Amino acid sequence: MYVSLILSTIFVLNLHGVFAVDCPKSSAQWCENANIAQACGVTEQCNKYVWKIRDDNDRVNLTVYYETLCPDCRQFISTQVWNAYQSILSIVNISFVPYGNAHEVYRPETKLYEFYCQHGADECYGNLIHSCLIYIYQNTTQHLPFIYCTESTEGDVETVAVQCAEKTSIDYSKVSACVQSRLGNQLQHLNAAQTDSLQPQHQYVPWVTVNGVHTEDMEQQAEKDLIGLICKTYKGSNPPAQCQKYL
Repeated sequence: MYVSLILSTIFVLNLHGVFAVDCPKSSAQWCENANIAQACGVTEQCNKYVWKIRDDNDRVNLTVYYETLCPDCRQFISTQVWNAYQSILSIVNISFVPYGNAHEVYRPETKLYEFYCQHGADECYGNLIHSCLIYIYQNTTQHLPFIYCTESTEGDVETVAVQCAEKTSIDYSKVSACVQSRLGNQLQHLNAAQTDSLQPQHQYVPWVTVNGVHTEDMEQQAEKDLIGLICKTYKGSNPPAQCQKYL
């Protein structure tokens, strides 16, 4: 289906900024990874007709527990996770839980939760923005470029979020409305509950689970070579080219 689309070249967000990526002349390469698919303007078609062909039961489920202003989390997301997204998205489901080492207190007078974060109020606000973003764009992968952008950009949390929303085609008005609502507060509470229910309990962030499992060895592999960990965990057929050296 996607082979009939017109070749194009666009600019895409990369680890080091924005750079030009040429769409390959051969349509057989258009769905090689998310980066190329975006350059060719066929992301939706690749997802529907190529990537979705792989059985969802075979996909590796990666969950990243993090906090938005944690230096180690920012490094991990802007390198290992971003590289995996660009290279092997067709075999992995990437989920984010922004909460980390925060704690919450329920205030009966307001019927809201109050949050206290490791890196202060700005981090709580960043966690809240991410929580709303993930909820609003939960049925897409559109939130991941935004998360990458905010985690790799220094500056005022709100200013960076607005700038990254513009760069990644996120409707920030929807995110902002959620942030200011009771829904946003409840989403943060759900992240707290999910984080606190981890077995074993998390001891640091970033904390990753692969198919619901966490071990110290797995964590070390993820932080060193996440693509390799996912490729070696994937048991389905037709792995992407980036996995060949791990097989």
